[in-house]
Amino acid sequence: MKKHLNASYALYLSLYWVSACFIYGYTRLFLSELGFSADQVGLLLAFDCAGAMVLQPLLARIIEGPGRITMRHVLLGMSLIALFAGGLLLIPQPRAVLLCLFGAMGLMTMGIQPFVNAVGFGYMNRGARLNWSVTRGVASLAFALFSKVYAALAERDLNWLLGLYLLSTAGILVCSLLLAEREAPADGPRPQVRHGSLLRRYPAFFGMLLGTALLFFQHNFLDAYLYDVVVAVGGGTGELGTALLIGAGVETPMMLLFTRVADRCGARRLLMVSAVGMALKPWFILLAGSVWGVYVMRFSHFVSFAPFLLALTYYANERMAEDEKVTGQALITGAISLSGVFSYLFGGMLVSGWGALRALLICTLIGMAGGALFLLFAVRDQKQKQ
Repeated sequence: MKKHLNASYALYLSLYWVSACFIYGYTRLFLSELGFSADQVGLLLAFDCAGAMVLQPLLARIIEGPGRITMRHVLLGMSLIALFAGGLLLIPQPRAVLLCLFGAMGLMTMGIQPFVNAVGFGYMNRGARLNWSVTRGVASLAFALFSKVYAALAERDLNWLLGLYLLSTAGILVCSLLLAEREAPADGPRPQVRHGSLLRRYPAFFGMLLGTALLFFQHNFLDAYLYDVVVAVGGGTGELGTALLIGAGVETPMMLLFTRVADRCGARRLLMVSAVGMALKPWFILLAGSVWGVYVMRFSHFVSFAPFLLALTYYANERMAEDEKVTGQALITGAISLSGVFSYLFGGMLVSGWGALRALLICTLIGMAGGALFLLFAVRDQKQKQ
């Protein structure tokens, strides 16, 4: 499998994002069909994000520390928990048990993301010829295609959605077994990375993470409650699938061309421009007030979400020292998870109390504040780096 590393890792990322498509795109629909309210779904997603935010840096420090636990152990363990919880959902369960099992699935799926990314960066840092942006682009294409597949399955039977999630998660388990390194590097124990020392060395980077958290407040809201927004502007399940397809589909060319675009424009400039795009993209929906506004917003991912996420991921890998790189990836995902805690929790309350469009307006204003903060600290971090 390692002889064809780009294809193998593209499959790995694709399987992850197919499973994540179910958690991020269809949790609201799946649980609403089972009788759960927006408040309850928001509380569950907030719990998953909070758990992932705590779990990711903790596991990263364990992996990078002097112990025997490796990346492979973490990936296999989290995949098995997700499979076990999802498998139990196929059996009729009381409401409380159903919610706990779904929460465990979401926590593992959200939590595993930085470690799947770190597997690829590990190969690149060891000199392997892995084009990460191309493999991530293929994964976005898989997300796009399967978002429409999930929508079609949802109109037939919700258990088909769960079955596809379990199949993709089983694929993550197999790929983790084949691609993740079996043993930690044999160069002696490494010092543990402490977040306090990181904050002293990279103070502006942590400011960028705060701006990222606020930016993703509205992005996470649109991920979790896009169904409510689509319904509010006159759409339904079919339009939800189309919107998800568009967003992931337009991300793919940027993912594939990212290296060339970054070389021509500069990764730092691309990061700052895409931050502005991230902050402003919900206005397409608010100003249009129609399903077409949702579609245009998703088209804008080409110049907002896709380059921002890629550039920030690359930036952390280049900015951090060798023994801090996994922690750097976990901190980015942790910042996004932190925003998700509040976005999912308060988003559900806002949708139930004020409606989806008013809730989106509030989240958009928070995202714009985050964009301004991100740009301010990005300039400061560049000065500190020089």
